[in-house]
Amino acid sequence: MLFEDRTSILEYFNKHGILVSPEALNMILDRSMGQLIPRMVSDEIVSLGYLDEKEVRKLLRGEVKTEKQDFEVYLPDIKVNSSVEDFRQMFVSRYKKLSKIISASSYMRGTMDIRTAKRTPGEVKVVGMVSTIESTRNGHKKLLIEDLEDSIQVILMKSKGLADELILQDEVIGLTGNVSSGPGDQVFFANEVIRPDIPYKVIDDSKKEPVYVGSLSDIHVGSKTFRKDDFRKMISWIKRSEGEAANLKYLILSGDVVDGIGVYPGQDEDLEILNPLEQYEQLGEYLSEIPEDISIFVMPGNHDSVRLAEPQPLFSERIRKALNRNVTLMPNPYNLRLEEKNVLVYHGMSLNDMVELVPGANFETIGTAIEEILKRRHLSPKYGGKTPLIPSPEDYHVIEQVPDIFITGHIHSHSVGNYRGVRYVNSSTWQSQTDYQKMMNFAPNPSILSMFDLNSQSTIMKNFKSD
Repeated sequence: MLFEDRTSILEYFNKHGILVSPEALNMILDRSMGQLIPRMVSDEIVSLGYLDEKEVRKLLRGEVKTEKQDFEVYLPDIKVNSSVEDFRQMFVSRYKKLSKIISASSYMRGTMDIRTAKRTPGEVKVVGMVSTIESTRNGHKKLLIEDLEDSIQVILMKSKGLADELILQDEVIGLTGNVSSGPGDQVFFANEVIRPDIPYKVIDDSKKEPVYVGSLSDIHVGSKTFRKDDFRKMISWIKRSEGEAANLKYLILSGDVVDGIGVYPGQDEDLEILNPLEQYEQLGEYLSEIPEDISIFVMPGNHDSVRLAEPQPLFSERIRKALNRNVTLMPNPYNLRLEEKNVLVYHGMSLNDMVELVPGANFETIGTAIEEILKRRHLSPKYGGKTPLIPSPEDYHVIEQVPDIFITGHIHSHSVGNYRGVRYVNSSTWQSQTDYQKMMNFAPNPSILSMFDLNSQSTIMKNFKSD
């Protein structure tokens, strides 16, 4: 392919999701580097989504690696090019994990598979994955559930108060009820719906000195709307080590730590820093001011320079170095063990889906959606919505370990709650209202640091909003 004019060059890079700086484009044209353009589409440049003059100079000096690198992820069984079998294995993994949790419930002792239940008179207990959902003319709810060997139609009767039960496609549920014995296809008439759910737990107050975990999300360094004054104010408060700050031991950044580039059309017009690597370097300058005795954990989100599909891998070594501090990188999602406590961290893309699926849920009251996620013990209960997933033999979105603290972000709202003893937060953003949010009539709740004490029930919010 020949690259002889500005338009053909920009079209080629745009096809690969790469934005080219004006200086880089002029250098390519001035030096007639058209034949070298395919070599500029390296994995590193594709990951960053940006080509600047410095990278073009590297190619001229022979410093660019041109060999194709394997797609590196943090989980060895996740592939970029997935097959139908990969999808099947992921759903089998989901079913097995959640079925095990449901069957261990005192309500579901004596659970049997669907095939056996069809031959068993009286009340039976089954576990299945929801395949289809519809309403009948009489106001009942009709489901198709399946296990590893068989499937059956289920009726949730209006008279039993089950027709209003919120059922999501692809979730795994337990059911008690009776199977019809008449002619035709057998039907399961449910008496009760059992979820994996979170067992009730008590948060112990140990009477020990507080140990705080701070939660930040959606910082969006590099955006023109990044609230840098508020962020600096927070860092200054931490550095003074006064009051609660003296007991802050861990700081978790749960994704969208920079604004990135190429995330949406015309994003470059909203950026103060165009180069994503320089955005991470700027974040690194802020983090370098935080006292070294505070452990910092950093996770990617949908604006960051990793693949969009979940589970998202660790940041590259290049970004780790740009952060300019000894941080611990985490994939998304991740269960972090701190001081004998489980801290489940998830950026939260599936909350976009849950807001649409859960009646009454919205961005301002996002806690309702978070509690429905916990109830189902799955971070993205419905497949095929706005949350891209890479299938693998194991479903890493199942909440196998009951968390003590559940941290999410993404929404730019702020919500703190407690569900059956699990403290949760939808962490505040550090970005002012964007044009898109204005169009959607959504006002973010920015510049709040949420802190959880690992030794008690105490949860503290520190507001650094300057306007």
